[in-house]
Amino acid sequence: MKEKRNNYQILLNILIAVYYLYIFISIFKEKAALTDDLANLYRLGHISGSYLSFVHSSLDTTTMAARPVSGFVTATLCFLAQNSESFYFFGLLFFPLALIAIYWVARKILSKEVASLITLLYSCSIIGTSIQFSSIMLNSNLATIFFVISIYFAYARKNIVLSAVFFIASVLSYEIFLPLILLPIFIIKENKKRILFAVLTLGAIFIFRKVIQPNIFEHSYQRDEVNRVFEIKRVMFVITLSFKMFLYDFFVGIYKGILHLIKMNVLELIISVIIPLTVYKLFNNYDFKDKVRDFKKLSIISLISVVLGLSIYFFSSYIPSLFGFENRNLGAIRLFYTLFIISCVIWLSIQLKLQQKTIRIFLSVIAFLFIITNISVKDSWIYASKFNNELFGKLNAALKENKIENGVICLEYGMFEELKSNPNFTLREPIFYKAWESPQLCKMNGIDPLKIRVDNINDQKDCRIKFFYKNGKMTLTK
Repeated sequence: MKEKRNNYQILLNILIAVYYLYIFISIFKEKAALTDDLANLYRLGHISGSYLSFVHSSLDTTTMAARPVSGFVTATLCFLAQNSESFYFFGLLFFPLALIAIYWVARKILSKEVASLITLLYSCSIIGTSIQFSSIMLNSNLATIFFVISIYFAYARKNIVLSAVFFIASVLSYEIFLPLILLPIFIIKENKKRILFAVLTLGAIFIFRKVIQPNIFEHSYQRDEVNRVFEIKRVMFVITLSFKMFLYDFFVGIYKGILHLIKMNVLELIISVIIPLTVYKLFNNYDFKDKVRDFKKLSIISLISVVLGLSIYFFSSYIPSLFGFENRNLGAIRLFYTLFIISCVIWLSIQLKLQQKTIRIFLSVIAFLFIITNISVKDSWIYASKFNNELFGKLNAALKENKIENGVICLEYGMFEELKSNPNFTLREPIFYKAWESPQLCKMNGIDPLKIRVDNINDQKDCRIKFFYKNGKMTLTK
């Protein structure tokens, strides 16, 4: 049966595109690059040799050897961007590609209205914000694209082989969806096909990780640490941080988004009002009660998927966090927590026998809170970039003043206190910490990175020359 045309659904899709375009232009215009992106940008000026040799050398690293699919795409992007740093930021466009994939698959499984709402809330979720604002995190977006397409082939097309191929591509882009292999297996109804899917996916991933990878890459690195699951204290620590992330940090982020309202420009305020109003109108004639069983089922599936997504932390050295660049592993949780919020709100509202108008208001308010918080994170990401440049700009002036032309410099500026107390940070967006970030920051701010190496004193304390930065002043301490 053909779905009735909903003009508000079309309008919402257009507004999502406009909203993301605004976010992208804001980041692109400011060239806001942080942490690992700084290392990649500096690398652009040192690319030599042929395209194939560069791709191979890029893949033959501890970070990319296990992720050949996204590694190939990232290397290609860097090779093409070597003569134009601006081109590197086009890696951010893999995020809207993920939005398109999510919408396309969601509308095949659910209604167009719900698919648009899922796409909207995913686009402005405060979970895993690095996925949206960092070019290097195209690996997570690729993993998301391949995973949802895998679900499509398992659910809508019943094509087990293609579903397995896309699932493998997802895991070889980024490992975040590996525990969610149980979802397509649950979707597949026949036991023989379930076994086939499991054998194809797990077999291919195992063979690549344990046989092919260590034999073709000199710097092969096995990222999984299975023995950590037996460390009871760490397991309890991960569980505690997971609860804190959802029950406290998430709402603190929303609160900071509300406080940021006074800093938003007119366009952002208009966007923050128009999109929620469109969401309200979108479900004007939507029969929530008729689909109550679907929303209940989706609530359960999405909650289980969130738990499965969190299980990666039991088998690795990473920890769940909404903050800084540490939130980059939350791609799977971002997707399924979005599904959980939508389905749970609707299902509970129906159970409480709330009116349809009330449900529409709830969904609109959630959209409003997500959007203003996402804008706050965008501004914080840009602020962090400007903070880094100011830091290194002041350092350059201090180096000239003290006639220091070479050597190892340790920089102290109270990073942890800055992140906690500075109101311009929403989720403790990453500022200068690791030595690999400094060459590009030096280059951008007039310091020769071939003569001066800058370390953060928190990361490297054994320095002969130390500078302390506070309240806009850079002081030589030793």
